[in-house]
Amino acid sequence: MMSAPVATSPTLPVSRFARGLTADEFREQFGESLPDVLAMTDWQDGVDLVQEYARIEAEVAGAVTVERQHEVEVRRRVFPMLKDAAGAPPEAGHYTDITPNEVKRVHQGLLFNGGVEACDGTVQTHDTLALTVYQIGVCLVSYCGNQGSWSTRLFRKDLREEHADPVSEVIAVLERRGQRAGLNQPDRRDGLSELAQRAVMSLAELRVLTERATKPWRMGHGSPAPYQLLAGAGNPDVMIESVKVMRRLIAEHKRFVFVSSESGDRDLLTLGQALRPLEYLIIGTLTERIERFVSELQFSGRVTVDNRWDDPLPPNKWVQRFCDDIAGQVLVGVYRASWLAPPQVFYCHREHFSTAARIAIADSVLLPDRGFPLLIDLTDRACKSVYGGGSLREMADAAYARAGAGTRYGSERQNRPGA
Repeated sequence: MMSAPVATSPTLPVSRFARGLTADEFREQFGESLPDVLAMTDWQDGVDLVQEYARIEAEVAGAVTVERQHEVEVRRRVFPMLKDAAGAPPEAGHYTDITPNEVKRVHQGLLFNGGVEACDGTVQTHDTLALTVYQIGVCLVSYCGNQGSWSTRLFRKDLREEHADPVSEVIAVLERRGQRAGLNQPDRRDGLSELAQRAVMSLAELRVLTERATKPWRMGHGSPAPYQLLAGAGNPDVMIESVKVMRRLIAEHKRFVFVSSESGDRDLLTLGQALRPLEYLIIGTLTERIERFVSELQFSGRVTVDNRWDDPLPPNKWVQRFCDDIAGQVLVGVYRASWLAPPQVFYCHREHFSTAARIAIADSVLLPDRGFPLLIDLTDRACKSVYGGGSLREMADAAYARAGAGTRYGSERQNRPGA
């Protein structure tokens, strides 16, 4: 019997070296000799557009032919096996029962009358050697309008005036800076930066959906249990508070649907590519997605928040209990909204998966070229219009100018993206 197709663990937000690739594997995948590619043996002088167009068309035509054959076989042989696969949830299977009239009813009965609220967030960073400012904003939106917006700013001070010895302080700053990325560069090595930018925003999004939203259905972007919250950037308080919110949303509210805009699960998307419009698959549960890395999580520092689930639990027991007791209630599926759009991975509660799939598909039909929920897209744009752009940079630049630091930081600002 076929094993249940499950998603692999999401890419960890830290550097990882991939398994070594052999020259034979390179030739098999690309049809090219790796030594010849590295030596530029067959590289062309300049650009021959006519020849390149012809080659691209030939490659695409061949890929489409193989893909269509693959889709036929997946629909005929793999889809029927999903329901009976070892370890598959009872809801697993291929669903084709959504009609255009049902899409219309969801539009009129849930979406357009404001019965679904979506939340999304954005982070802006203003980075100088002495001070880094993180502006985090989240917005709650329905088709009846903006339901609220919330923001905070975190000020990270590398230089602090209370230190008596400025030389020692500067040396300490240099040592800390040596472990961080350059100005305005993504930094996966810096736990504080990850905590400020990723975990705080993700928790704020879930908290707004759980505590501030008032409509029956909640829609989110990504996963209802994102890695950055389960890991907590290594901080046990962040993880525990996050699990509390995720538990309330998943185990108590239950009426939610989350959609990933850039899923890295190629196995799920490969299955989804064989779907026709208005069809969806239920493939597995959230437990399968997170159990691989939950057992490896480590937390530093003491717990300063209430750590009682039923009884007090250490941090690792908190995240493991979430995996064992809560994550299995979340189903993972794939849907397709139109022929023009790629498949999308979605998450929902097992008690309401049929309605959740219909909401996601009905909203995604409104963006036929992307096949992604329009409400999430509108929420993202609303959030960026309020908290995005250059507002933080302009305020910080004005503050530096008033402080007489304009000439000292002017060249640095000019070199930043978007300056």
